Amino acid sequence: MLSFRVLAALLVAALATDVAPSTAMAQTLPAATAAFTDSAATGLAATRRVAITSVVVSFQASVAGTKAQGNGMLADKNSAQTVLALPDMDPALQAAIAAEAYRQLKADLTAAGFEIVPEAEVVANATYQEIVKTSGTPNFTRFGNALGDATLVSPPPLAPYLPYAMEGSLFEQPKSYIGWVSKMGGKSVTPGGPSLTSIQSTWKVPGLEVQMARALNAHVVKAFYVVTLGQATASRMRDRIATGPESPGQSSGQGSALAEVGLLADQTRIAFRTPDGNPKWQKVPVTRASPAKDGDVVVRLAPSLAGSTDLFSMTSSSRLGGLFNPGADFQFSFVATLTDPAAYRAEVQAMIGGANSAMTALVKR
Repeated sequence: MLSFRVLAALLVAALATDVAPSTAMAQTLPAATAAFTDSAATGLAATRRVAITSVVVSFQASVAGTKAQGNGMLADKNSAQTVLALPDMDPALQAAIAAEAYRQLKADLTAAGFEIVPEAEVVANATYQEIVKTSGTPNFTRFGNALGDATLVSPPPLAPYLPYAMEGSLFEQPKSYIGWVSKMGGKSVTPGGPSLTSIQSTWKVPGLEVQMARALNAHVVKAFYVVTLGQATASRMRDRIATGPESPGQSSGQGSALAEVGLLADQTRIAFRTPDGNPKWQKVPVTRASPAKDGDVVVRLAPSLAGSTDLFSMTSSSRLGGLFNPGADFQFSFVATLTDPAAYRAEVQAMIGGANSAMTALVKR
């Protein structure tokens, strides 16, 4: 049974972090750098035409940190978990950022020497429509990935569609900390959204993309950007000295969170499926969240970009786990609110623009 001292320690930890945890001012963003993922620009020699079929911005809405005390079978396994969430964001703001990402992508591909197939020709293509039917999701789908909950946003008329899970590594496996993915079946709360099962069954998509590339004599291009939320940490302590050798000791937990806009490396990428490419899926490690490779040639952001921490306000709460409150023994919740949407938009667009420029520079013809 948890003592009053344990509860007091929990509440003190929460109250100590019940204010916005950052005072950083807007900053000049570092230059973006990019790298190939198991491929090279020579793989694009077949044609200079590109057909953009997918532009998806994943706005992360939660992230968590978990800590268990001790190691080994006989160690104390009481745990603490901290969840940082941004559950509410203006869809119009997200749509504007996605639209600008699309515009920047087209401009940078053109500057890199590619001819872009007209959008109307892409969306009217029967194979594109089959791809969307197989793997597409509604716009503003709430789902998840290895980081946590996320909203998937695309610029119309393009529809968000996800890669076959085997090409996305473990990053595509959804986690949820705010209830956007069902516990049974891992299904999105958005009607018509994906599930853990559906993303494992879209193995036809790579072959369909090659088929479309051949028909248009153009590389099928997909862009994916992961806008991160920040970080959450948790810690566990047990005091054995103050309670004497006969006592099992008393436990306490602490949680902290930092809300910070950023752009995630490795998963932020531009993928090219080529007319002479492999119609089967690409091989990526399935034991960790490694760089995705959902194309024959893939360029990715490396490393991640981090931006301002003064764009958010934050509130916090805490509670103890138990029979009627499953989960970690010590649970901390931080809810962020975006306080400067204009600055947030400018910073995210600058990050995506820098990433696009760096990635397309690697495939310049």
